[in-house]
Order: sequence, then structure tokens, then C-alpha cells
Amino acid sequence: MKNWKKWGVSLGILATSLLALTACGSGESNSGSAGGSGKKELVVWTFTDELSKMINDYYKPAHEDLDYEIKVVEIPSDQFETKLDPVLGTKDAPDVIALESAFVKKYVESGLMADIGELGLDEASKDTYQYVKDVGTDKDGVLHALAWQGAPGGFYYRESMAKDLLGLEDVDKVQEALSDYNKFYEVAKEVKEKSNGDVYMISSVQDLAKPFFGHRDHGWVEDEKLVIDDKLYELLDISKKFVSEKLTQDTEGQSEAWFAGMNGDSIFGYSLPTWGLHYWLKPNATSADNSKTTEGDWRMIQGPSSWFWGGTWVGATETSTMKEEAADLISYITTDAEFLKKWAEDTGDFVSNEKVVDEIKDNYSEEFLGGQNHYNEFSEMVADINAKILTEYDQTIERLFIDNCLTPYSKGEMDQEQAIQSFKDAVQNAYPDLQVD
Repeated sequence: MKNWKKWGVSLGILATSLLALTACGSGESNSGSAGGSGKKELVVWTFTDELSKMINDYYKPAHEDLDYEIKVVEIPSDQFETKLDPVLGTKDAPDVIALESAFVKKYVESGLMADIGELGLDEASKDTYQYVKDVGTDKDGVLHALAWQGAPGGFYYRESMAKDLLGLEDVDKVQEALSDYNKFYEVAKEVKEKSNGDVYMISSVQDLAKPFFGHRDHGWVEDEKLVIDDKLYELLDISKKFVSEKLTQDTEGQSEAWFAGMNGDSIFGYSLPTWGLHYWLKPNATSADNSKTTEGDWRMIQGPSSWFWGGTWVGATETSTMKEEAADLISYITTDAEFLKKWAEDTGDFVSNEKVVDEIKDNYSEEFLGGQNHYNEFSEMVADINAKILTEYDQTIERLFIDNCLTPYSKGEMDQEQAIQSFKDAVQNAYPDLQVD
């Protein structure tokens, strides 16, 4: 999960992280003692502040007799890999690492992660959604990482706009109207027409791209060969329509303008995963000067397709001398039913334990969404996630597709053949050993 709110990484977290990294870079082994206490130290590296909260507010109070210290180092997500890669596989590697979905497979397939399955996580994760386990499992079937959350994606829309522009007041009616991409396109034209061009259906082509990326049938690479799934051609076609017909504001995803639309009156909806509600939509629903807010005016539906985006997996490193302690921590925050239920109730996070979800889903209400029980909706959507499409190449190849193909094609700067070839050339340059036809 991303560790930013209100347009960027918190400066306070950045400063804290840099100080922590300076201390961590002293070259001392993780198996050393913590300060002057004489206790061993379990070192955790993370790009999200959630782990600090989980450890300090939940894990430690539930484990008061620990004979070791836990040191959490928070690193901004855009620096995480560059800090981790040089030390992974050495004595200076942390014991536990958080892994974002964009790069989790890179590490799961690296050979540098511990087998947490044999440390008890295979049994402990019996109630974890299968897709979550699939992501953390390598090609040989070995479990290296687990997540505490599931991340199915939905479409968050403005209830007042649906009523005023489309005459739709019920979420089921809105879902019916947006149940496939042909309908989505037609409604987008209606939104533009009825608002006299003042309202865009979406802010960015990212709000199309992420759902299409998340519901492909094939991953980017199969058998060491680049694969361009048929759904990506559909993405190119609809994105060009949206840009050329001005049905999108054509902002850059996660830019200041993209976030600003969440408290304005020009964007009908956003494609966001479960965590996007709490980390992006809620923090940006109120303007910086507090003069306006859209709180309570949002609703959530699945939209045209099932898809997923993001999540945070946690694993132990192969060089850790505290693998059992690491596995105990990972087991608690990713599989412990009592903790996950409390976490879900305290934060609204959609957790990865199916039994916990089933226990709480019927009685959930989200005030920000006008009292809607979106949790129950997510519990149905998660069943359609196909995480087997994730590969260790995803972060790089997705960006190359957006920069070299989707963006220039949707803006009319290249025809489709040129855009596809530009993308293939970029992939071949980045990964010379891949077969790119």
C-alpha cells in the first residue's frame, strides 16, 4: 500500500526514514544486540507506516514477554528497492521486509527470501484468500510472503452526480448502467452532455488502465516471452476515445490534479482498490483550505470488470538469523483471526482472511460512502481475482507500456502499430533476454 496522503510522502516520515537508514547503514549485523539492552533485534523494513502501527499497537501488547527488540525502518516507497537490493542476501539485510504488489514477485522469485511455509505459515494461512497466497508463492510452489489485506478494485462515483446527470439513485442501478465498457463509454458521453462539458467521467486514463491491467487473462511474461493480452488492445481503443472525445480530464494518475478532483465538482468517478478509499479518497475529499468537501457523496460499485491493484506482502529474508521470530510476526499480522478482525474494525481495511471477512461483512457500514456496506461488495469481488498474472517484470513493463504505448496512442501521437512497436522495443532494451516478437 502506498505511504502517501495529500499528494506525496510525508516529510516527517521521510526525515525519520533517512535518519533510520543512516543508523542502519553502519554495517552492523542484524543479529547484534539492540542498543545497550543486550537483547537481540528483529529488523523490519517497510514502505508503509501500517507495519509500525501493527507492531507497536497490536503485536507488542499481545506479546509482552518478547526476549528481543523490534526495530522498524520506514523507507519511502520510491527509495525502497534501491535501498534493499544492495543488502539483500548479505548479513546487513533486514529480517522482515514489506513488499508492494508492483514488485513483490521480483523478490518472491529472487531465491533470497525464506521459506515461511515450512516455518508454519502454510498451516496458519489456511483461511487466507488463495490469490493472496498465489502472489507470495514462487514458481516452485514455495511460500515466501503473505499479506494482511485483499485488494479488489471498484469504481467510486459521486452519488449526487449520478442522480442529477443520469437520474440514478440506487447503487444497483448505477452498476447495471456501468456493467461493461461499452456502457461505461456511453454513460461517459451522457455525463459530458448533461453537464455541458463541466464533468468528466474519469480524471485520468489510469482509471481505465489499472482495471484492464488487473483483469487480464495473461501476465506480461510467460515462458520468458512478452505477452500482450487481448484486453490491452481494448484498453488502447477505449483510452483513445476517452482522450479524443474529452471524456477524461486527462490528468496524470496520482498527480496533484488527479487528487484535487476528489474534492471538486468536475470528476464523476475514480477506479480505486480497497485501500484507495482510506489512503487516497478520504484524505483528499476535503479541500486544503477546508472550504469544501465531498465526504458522504461517494458510493462504490464493481464497475465494468473485476480487477485488483496493490496490497502489501510481508516476508522474511533468507539470511536472517531470526527466522522463527520473523515468521511469528508475519503469522500474527497476516493470519491471526483476532488481530485481523480488530484491524478491520479499527481501520476499515479489507483483510485477507476469508473467515474474518465472512464474520463481519454483513454488519459493516461506511459513513464516508453514505453508510454503504462496501465491505460486503468487496467480499464478492475478491473471488474473481486472478493474481497468477503477476510476474517479477510487472513494475517495469507496465510503466513502459504506459509511457511508450498507451499515452502516445491515446493522445494521437502514434498509430497503434507504431505504439505497440515502440513498447516492444522498450521492453527488449530493458530485458534483452526476453523473447519479444
